[in-house]
Amino acid sequence: MSKKILTELNNAELIKYAFFNDYHLPKELAVINLTQERILLTIKNSVNLSMVSIARIVGLEKGPFSQSIDKLESLGYVKRLRSETDRRLIHLSLTSDGESLANKVEKSMEKHFSQKLKRLSSQEGSSLLESLGTLNKIAQLIISK
Repeated sequence: MSKKILTELNNAELIKYAFFNDYHLPKELAVINLTQERILLTIKNSVNLSMVSIARIVGLEKGPFSQSIDKLESLGYVKRLRSETDRRLIHLSLTSDGESLANKVEKSMEKHFSQKLKRLSSQEGSSLLESLGTLNKIAQLIISK
């Protein structure tokens, strides 16, 4: 079964490629890169995740992730918050400017993705959304353990 999972996970990269291969940042968002966009959206759509968890979700190692956070923090979009219960844990939150930018990023990606989804039937679109939801739940379970 693990070999089958490995094969399917490698194939899952095709889904990301299909949706992101021709996505370009709108000019007004060009102060950040696509990875930083994903970080902003992950922070926006998560509840109290640590920096380590967000780095795993985005798929970055500690060094490059920290550099991206440093850049987002210097631009005034993100702030680091130490956990009150465990000083080793650092959480990230969006500033008001970060929230505004994340909303613009989300709208830009939604517009791009809606063009991609027009190629699918209603049933195929529903199936894709359901499958992605299932994968997300499983990933959250695995990450949290």
